Amino acid sequence: LTCTNEESCQRAREKDLRNLASNLPYEGLERAKQPNCYFPGNAIKTTKYTLLLFIPMNLFEQFHRLANIYFVGLAILNFVPVVSAFQPEVALIPICVVLSLTALKDASEDFRRYQSDRKLNNTPCLIYSRKEQQFIKRHWKDVRVGDFVKVVCNEIVPADLLLLHTSDPSGVCHIETSNLDGEINLKQRKMMSGDPEFEPESFNSAVVCEKPNNNLNHFKCYVEKPNKEKVGAGIESLLLRGCTVRNTDHAVGFVVYAGHETKAMLNNKGPRYKRSKLERKLNTDVIFCVILLFTMCLIGALGHFLWLQALPGVPPYLVPDGNGHLDSPSLSGFYMFFTMIILLQILIPISLYVSIELVKIGQIFFITNDIDLHDEGTDSRVQCKALNITEDLGQIEYIFSDKTGTLTENKMVFRRCSIMGTEYAHKENAVVIPDRTLLQQISRAESSSSSRNIDPHLDFFLGLAICNTVVVSVATAQRQRKNRTISEDSVEEEDHVKPPVKIEGSGETNKLHTCSLHAPSQCDKSAMTPDNLSYEAESPDEAALVYAAKAYGFTLLARTPDSVTVRLPSGEDLVFQVLDTLTFDYNRKRMSVLVRHPITKEYVLYTKGADHAIMELLATPYAEHLSGKQKNIAADTQYHLDGYAKEGLRTLCFTKKVVSDKAYESWSVNRQRALAAIDNREELVMDTAVQLETDLSLLGATGIEDRLQESVPETIMALREAGIQVWVLTGDKTETAVNIGYACRLLEEEDLVINMSCGNKVRRPLSASLKVGCLTQSSDVVFQFAFTSMLDCTLEEVRRFSEDPRNVDTTQNISLVIDGHTLTLALSSDLQKRFVDLAKRCRTVLCCRVTPLQKSRVVTVVREKLNVMTLAVGDGANDVSMIQAADVGIGISGQEGMQAVMASDFAISRFKHLKKLLLVHGHWCYTRLASMIIYFFYKNAYVNLLFWHQFLCGFSGTAMIDYWLMIFFNLFFTSVPPIMFGIMDKDVSAEMLLGVPELYRTGQGTGEYTFKTFWISMLDAFYQSLVCFFIPYLAYQDSDIDVFTFGTPLNTISFFTILLHLSIEIKAWTVVHWVIMLGSVALYFIVTLAYSAICVTCNPPSNPYWILQRQMADPMFYLLCIITTVVALLPRYMFHVLRNSIAPSPLVKARHLDRLDPSTRDQCMKMWRSFRGIAQVKPSRLSTPPSPTLETPVDIHPHSPTTFDIMWDERHH
Repeated sequence: LTCTNEESCQRAREKDLRNLASNLPYEGLERAKQPNCYFPGNAIKTTKYTLLLFIPMNLFEQFHRLANIYFVGLAILNFVPVVSAFQPEVALIPICVVLSLTALKDASEDFRRYQSDRKLNNTPCLIYSRKEQQFIKRHWKDVRVGDFVKVVCNEIVPADLLLLHTSDPSGVCHIETSNLDGEINLKQRKMMSGDPEFEPESFNSAVVCEKPNNNLNHFKCYVEKPNKEKVGAGIESLLLRGCTVRNTDHAVGFVVYAGHETKAMLNNKGPRYKRSKLERKLNTDVIFCVILLFTMCLIGALGHFLWLQALPGVPPYLVPDGNGHLDSPSLSGFYMFFTMIILLQILIPISLYVSIELVKIGQIFFITNDIDLHDEGTDSRVQCKALNITEDLGQIEYIFSDKTGTLTENKMVFRRCSIMGTEYAHKENAVVIPDRTLLQQISRAESSSSSRNIDPHLDFFLGLAICNTVVVSVATAQRQRKNRTISEDSVEEEDHVKPPVKIEGSGETNKLHTCSLHAPSQCDKSAMTPDNLSYEAESPDEAALVYAAKAYGFTLLARTPDSVTVRLPSGEDLVFQVLDTLTFDYNRKRMSVLVRHPITKEYVLYTKGADHAIMELLATPYAEHLSGKQKNIAADTQYHLDGYAKEGLRTLCFTKKVVSDKAYESWSVNRQRALAAIDNREELVMDTAVQLETDLSLLGATGIEDRLQESVPETIMALREAGIQVWVLTGDKTETAVNIGYACRLLEEEDLVINMSCGNKVRRPLSASLKVGCLTQSSDVVFQFAFTSMLDCTLEEVRRFSEDPRNVDTTQNISLVIDGHTLTLALSSDLQKRFVDLAKRCRTVLCCRVTPLQKSRVVTVVREKLNVMTLAVGDGANDVSMIQAADVGIGISGQEGMQAVMASDFAISRFKHLKKLLLVHGHWCYTRLASMIIYFFYKNAYVNLLFWHQFLCGFSGTAMIDYWLMIFFNLFFTSVPPIMFGIMDKDVSAEMLLGVPELYRTGQGTGEYTFKTFWISMLDAFYQSLVCFFIPYLAYQDSDIDVFTFGTPLNTISFFTILLHLSIEIKAWTVVHWVIMLGSVALYFIVTLAYSAICVTCNPPSNPYWILQRQMADPMFYLLCIITTVVALLPRYMFHVLRNSIAPSPLVKARHLDRLDPSTRDQCMKMWRSFRGIAQVKPSRLSTPPSPTLETPVDIHPHSPTTFDIMWDERHH
């Protein structure tokens, strides 16, 4: 049975693998006879439609919107004779116009995608041909799985290639992955072990790899040779489609994935779609309009039934059918219900959705072209990637920010180091100036032959130079590329210099400068000088450490996957054999490099990482087993680290371990087995890393300064005044985060800072978890209980403060600092509600030592539990999950590549741009769109005129306005002014919004578009329709005018009422406003006069001939237009006057200040802000919560006199 289960498991695993073979032996055969015929080709198609199927497919897509189905259904219903209200063909016009406009927009977008696909598929590439015995020029679309493809320098990889050969003698190919993940630094890819003189025709192995997936950081594969030997390969040997080959003459790869199965295409999800908060509210109000419509139709049907029953006989205008039969009153009332739906259908705004899209496009245009949001240093401007949530920028209540690279520059400067317990400080300069005492110490160590190979000072700087992934290049071998825009639909890149096509066997050489990064020989040492070296690091930290080592004479000269060359201060070059690199991950929080020392021939492991992760690995936590000098070194180093953190420096620890030959051999076997594994490969590889990183010897620590970005404190203060809570989620130490918090005014001097931590003893290393055994679970329960008690006591004290009558007018300046492990406990299901309750009562929350997963978890919990609008901002790959979890995600294009930008909804270049993006553009976008939507609902209540007319015509479903004019009314006459209103209106100037951030609060919470404002607008529309109908009715009562002569003044009066209503709502008039408003009036009269003169039989049996012309010759027409419009708008105008005079809102006050001259306005704004500041009474101090689980309060933040720590330690149990 066991054997059977193992066989079934093996078969299941094999289903997840694919076996690939070379296409060369089958060249020339039909595709069906080739071994890789089942896999797709490399041609891509990102278009949605084809020429023949565009119309049906586009209609099918548009009918996913319920409003379109509703209007098409009504148009079809109008073809049924018993319920038709208008000429059936005419009823199709509105929905056809809307569908046609949307189809044209979709067609233009799809045509652009088609052009991009065609250009990409026809990009030239080199494919090996067995017939030609060389690489021949073909196109990307001709590449197949199993082909051998050659890529030359500065060329883009056409498919996912398993690297088999490279021109670099060390077997390395350098690539740039900016098209995939935004990272612009060079990355190394290592070819599969094999013959350096590679020939494609000699490759007769089988390639076994996993099925396609979208994980850019993992790849499982092995090559099975004819002798059944298996050689494993991972992501380090895969060239991904879209990457650019740099600093390598050429590389040859085996195609494993092509076309839509490549990792780049699987990650190409296209533009994101998010539904804004306003859009969700809009859908609710549309449902209310449907209910209102059905109510009016029900009244019409019931009225028609009662009117028929009240007739004494059969009137002559009720024509029976061919059989002389008349429908009963009840059946006629039933039919009338559907007739009324057709008649009153425009109560549901058919053009609202199209108008909203146009308005958002206009808003995005103004945002992206704002000169204040342009960064001259990087020549970049704000990018809008989510086109439909611009208004959400004006409703943000919580901001979650990363620290490094977001609040800070992420340009690292080496400031401090501690070596063997002795601290060495460095002056504040952009360039590292070596410490004289340390230089003398290094010089003595080098001159002493006995201590040269074991001196910790030399080992420390060797660790700085070796323990990293920095790529070395020569300054003369610059990459050739130009500035470009990263596109989600294309991975193509054009360079200033196109590399010459190089045909194998032609003898032509590539003229491009390249750089081989193998260890330098004696003949080329002169070319490799410290002055012309260039370092490219995955993070600024690594670059700062390498440059610091270089300043002390330890120069990193070259790096390959197999060796690292370091030049010592004496000028001697040491070539270390790299045996393995244990890369950094967020679980271990460290990285290691295992090398063989060229002099001592020892196996040496250099490790760097976070202090809490390294100190625990010295043996037992915090080196308690050490004694004497060694123990003092660990304690002194920890003391220095705490000091660095309080200064706001980023800290790292460096260690060394000498591995015995026997231990290395045993470990190497396990490591190779893990690397060759297909199942659970990542877990096995991590286990081997943890197995080796034990019993480390501490060398020292570093402190790197990361300065604040420009205007960060002012931005945070403005956001706080705007009513936005700012949280910082960082992986840095608590002390570092708190120091930065004070520097950027996230924390204030008078704040009460609650430092909630479970203590360092809780954080055990992975290796130590094996030692605690069954005690771990019980310890977790104890810590959980202790934290619950701690949280309850703190929350109770904070609640007591807020409920105290003496603190009614005080402001709670409470800030919470919590570390990652404590946060894990706080976010557990049973404590989540209490933690959020505490956090919402704090002005600021700092979460330290948190992982990317914890960041997204915090954002999700706060958004869901408090039902608030959230915004996340970050600059690195570790912020992507947080950015995607928030309602609005903002990426900062900084020093850590573009991954955060590519995952965001909006992208900015500096944190300070957040101030204007939210306070100005966010406020404008929300107020404009909210006002426009409310106005649209009001405008469509124009249909109420038809409803009131039913009371005078026996609820017969007839209209007193020509149907063509009704169609023109909504599609042309009144459609452009509200769109202009939504794009260009400014309720308050940008200067005022930036000067008084408090004005932003008007959009938070329910904002201006509420249930109340919607129904007030609808009631106002009903009142205006009553006035517009019955004043002309009373004026023309007992006259002999026909129904269309009566309806034309009604239509004109409604037109002027609707436009003047909008004029009242417009806050800032410009030339554009005047042109559009007057243009709409001119268009109305020109079209209506032309229609009345030309269209005699357009809508039989009615005859609109010369109606408006006769009306305009009658003084009564002008008198009615003036009186009725004034009476209709008088209540709204009086309401505005009284509200703005008696109880003006902050926005109204701001508009008054806007009219003053700039100097007076600035003075008034300062008085306004200072008055608001004085009104906020200083907070009272909180006493320490009386809890047996709390330690004595400790002031760890010297800036704050009111700080207490909430700690829990193992000594309590």
